[in-house]
Amino acid sequence: MAKKAKASLPVVAPAPANTHDPVLLQFAIDFFTIFGARVERHPDKRNPWLRVHLADDLAAHFGSAALVLYFHSNEPRPDAELVAHGSRIFDRMLAFLEQRSAFTVLRLPQRVSGGEALMQAVRPVNASINDLRLQEQVQHRFLFTWRITYRADDKRQEIYTVAMDQDGGRLPEVEGAGVAESALAMAALLADAQPPPVERNEEGHLLPPKLPPVVQLVQLAETARKYAIYHADLRCVEHEADILPRLHKALNRLTTYYQQQIEEVYDTHDPDGEKRRALEADLNRKIAEEVENHRLRVQVELVGYIALETPAAVLDYVLTDGKRQAPVRIVQDRHRGVLQRPHCYVCNAELTTVALDRAGHLICDACIRQCGGCQEIVCERCGLETCPVCGRANCDACGHSCWACGGRACTEHLSRCPVCGDVVCLACQSACSHCGVLQCHSHLVADCVAPAGNQVALICPACAVRCPGCHQLTAQTGLCAISGQRFCQNCLVTCTGCGKQVGPGFYSASPVDRKPYCLDCQHPCVSCGQITPVAVACHVCGAPGCPTCTPRCHVCHQYVCKAHGGSIKGCGHIVCRAHDVRCAIGGEVVCPACSLPCAICERPYCQDHVRACAQCGQEYCSECVRISGLCDTCATVSKEGEPVGPADLLQFKHAEASQLAPYYTWVRLANLRYTIYFGDSRGMAAAVVVVDHTGEPPRIVRTRRISMIERLRGRLGL
Repeated sequence: MAKKAKASLPVVAPAPANTHDPVLLQFAIDFFTIFGARVERHPDKRNPWLRVHLADDLAAHFGSAALVLYFHSNEPRPDAELVAHGSRIFDRMLAFLEQRSAFTVLRLPQRVSGGEALMQAVRPVNASINDLRLQEQVQHRFLFTWRITYRADDKRQEIYTVAMDQDGGRLPEVEGAGVAESALAMAALLADAQPPPVERNEEGHLLPPKLPPVVQLVQLAETARKYAIYHADLRCVEHEADILPRLHKALNRLTTYYQQQIEEVYDTHDPDGEKRRALEADLNRKIAEEVENHRLRVQVELVGYIALETPAAVLDYVLTDGKRQAPVRIVQDRHRGVLQRPHCYVCNAELTTVALDRAGHLICDACIRQCGGCQEIVCERCGLETCPVCGRANCDACGHSCWACGGRACTEHLSRCPVCGDVVCLACQSACSHCGVLQCHSHLVADCVAPAGNQVALICPACAVRCPGCHQLTAQTGLCAISGQRFCQNCLVTCTGCGKQVGPGFYSASPVDRKPYCLDCQHPCVSCGQITPVAVACHVCGAPGCPTCTPRCHVCHQYVCKAHGGSIKGCGHIVCRAHDVRCAIGGEVVCPACSLPCAICERPYCQDHVRACAQCGQEYCSECVRISGLCDTCATVSKEGEPVGPADLLQFKHAEASQLAPYYTWVRLANLRYTIYFGDSRGMAAAVVVVDHTGEPPRIVRTRRISMIERLRGRLGL
């Protein structure tokens, strides 16, 4: 059988025009070498060429005993053949391959012996080894070679090889970062392979090689075809990216040409527009043709496959911990010495140390979990869950699911709810603060009477009583001494007079000290007849009464009757006769709490005799504000005021006052409440800053600029 697959190296798309394709060059060298030709390579690295002396079968196929091959299309040689995708010599090389057998059986030599690597491949952690069996086998690897053709406005071909094991798995030895790496890896594998020795039967006839059934080979080929189609799909993205600019260029050229032709048709030569429509139809037809010519079509064709017989040592044994057991198989490639170990049941990682879990699964160290109840090893996939009460991990045999939260709790942390009968974990249950019965949270309500520390107390429906006063549920109640009803502790109060506990509706708060008094401790007032718990007397005449008919003076806080006290008009404050204040000007009654004395003369005044200063804007009694509109302080500040510097105003850290301070010469004059700062600007403009010095700290209440015209009018009395 011809070893055609050795020449079936991957072929990539054509190389750039200024260099040769190294993969295509190597393919040509391998092709002619395998089929017995003598190849002489020219030493030029940039533009290499080959001289090939052909064997008889190759000479008959190519029609010549010798060939000169070059691989650079920019330098044509009349005495040589160009080897490129789609060239005549390349197509004849492919045709020769198609005439040969598409199937080859090869055998890899055995280079590794001994069983120490097999015995040390996997180290058991919690189990022992039984039933150890070691046997030598021959395993098959299959290399399926596909020719992928990409046709659009040009033609590209690619040879792609898929390597698979006899179980249908993709082999990694030809999986590289690119096509070149895959080709080198496969070539290195095939370089060691040799045809198997010829076997004959008793009659001397050749025996066919032992291979898997044809049905299995067909299934492997179909699987390999899927990998090849997937690879072709990825390459189509690159090819379409190259095709689209060429299509755009062709369509642009067509559109420009026909548009020019349409514009050159004059209206007089084509009155019906028939020529223009014909040109537009021709343009649409050619556009459709160009689009169809640039449409990418892909063909995937199986051109050959190789069956590689690989010697292997298979070690089978059973891991057991006395309760359960699991089979283990380790395979060693006797050609390369590569070990195929079992994989972890959870993470699928290759095992070097193996543990046997409770279900008989083989797991690695990273996936070992231990149940906190039975102390058995359980893999992560079988599942350990954390108890919501103690936080200990437990398996399905050591824990049970809680009906309330769905978590798996330890057996000792579960109990049956006496109300609904469900098995619930202790984290989902609470004890009634009154009777102490443990039950589900959903059956408990919050007690409206908070215990010490303001923590919420939960009570069960059997202990909960609805208070008739606040209509809340509670288990902490008491009896009203007057009505005999049961109220919660929040609604019961202790009478200040007799000390009895009474509920709402059976006590009232005293207007004097706001303390509660029961109905038994209340009596009618002798003056107004209202029910009241407290009796008071006028501090002047001693007349009895209650807080309603005998109010307190707003100044001295003593009780006064109507004959010795009265309400101030306007503010409504009660003032006794001893603290009665009259206006110094008109004699009207003035509230001593609401009305301050005049800041200049210190006499009380009413609202009918108040007047504001035109300069400082503050209110004084009408007698302290002159006819000119200025108060006595503002009228004399410029003459009697004390000179001060700008720093006096800057200390208040007031934005407007800080802006005025540097530009005026300042004097100040104070009365009982205000300090007036007057600033003069050389007899022209002026400024006034008013400071209330009764507060702590003193604060600026007014700033004002006075223009020169306004100041002149003030001097003239206008």
